[in-house]
Amino acid sequence: MTNQTASRYRMPAVFGPAPGPRQHPDGRMWRKEETGTMRSDWMRVAYRTDPAKLERLLPPGFELRGDPVVNVNCAWLHDLYWLAGRSYGLLAINFPATFRGSKETIAGNFCPVLWEGRPDAIMTGREELGFPKMFADFPEIARDQAAGTASCSASYMDFTFFDIALEGLVEDANPVKVLPEAGKSGGPLLYWKYMPRTSPGGGEGADVSCVTTGAPRGSTATNIIMDDFDYRRWTGKGAVRWHRAKWEQLPLSAHVVNGIADLDILEFVDAELVSFSGPGIAISVNQMRTVESI
Repeated sequence: MTNQTASRYRMPAVFGPAPGPRQHPDGRMWRKEETGTMRSDWMRVAYRTDPAKLERLLPPGFELRGDPVVNVNCAWLHDLYWLAGRSYGLLAINFPATFRGSKETIAGNFCPVLWEGRPDAIMTGREELGFPKMFADFPEIARDQAAGTASCSASYMDFTFFDIALEGLVEDANPVKVLPEAGKSGGPLLYWKYMPRTSPGGGEGADVSCVTTGAPRGSTATNIIMDDFDYRRWTGKGAVRWHRAKWEQLPLSAHVVNGIADLDILEFVDAELVSFSGPGIAISVNQMRTVESI
């Protein structure tokens, strides 16, 4: 094996450069004309919660920013070039937070967890981007455009741990092309990349523990570039439900689901649905960077 620093590798690295959203099977970057057109339906519901409980989910160096509002995103990504045209669902949460490091201060939105319906997306995102990804099963989004409704759910091991429903959806005649992710709070998404050290007993901490973000310094750019997309947006009312799990139901993730379920839903404050289609390469998330070790 030759470790070519110009290429991306991940385990098992002995087989050479690893294909994925950010690297062609030939070991080079994807070209725009090779990535076709992707499409997506993206739902977001936001709710106000107890700030003290929200603070418990923050890593070192982070503090809450503004209103304690949780943004819950549930989406389907279709016709993905790097999966040879396949699709998958996702579920992610974030809330306004500021990271204060020794060299940089970033006012953004911290994402403590996201679930995806393809292990391929999880492998590439955890290792290459530092996203805290887990696996879940998603049905297709059930949408009735005439009735103004949409709904979806997430489950694992036959246990449904999440439901989302939108109603009263009315189309925005002049939408601003932006991914809903962080809602009205603005700022880039922030992640905590943590890779434990291999050691007897597992008590030697981490090989990697750092903050990552997808935005350049001083920018409010999102991870997905929407400029070249056909884009429609609807607003309405929405609700989500987190179903607490027993260890027997979700042996490796009950503590995660229950940690989110512990965030009291005091008031639903915002709901929207966005449908977009455009160049596949735009969602490669190839601008992620390490901010600082923590």
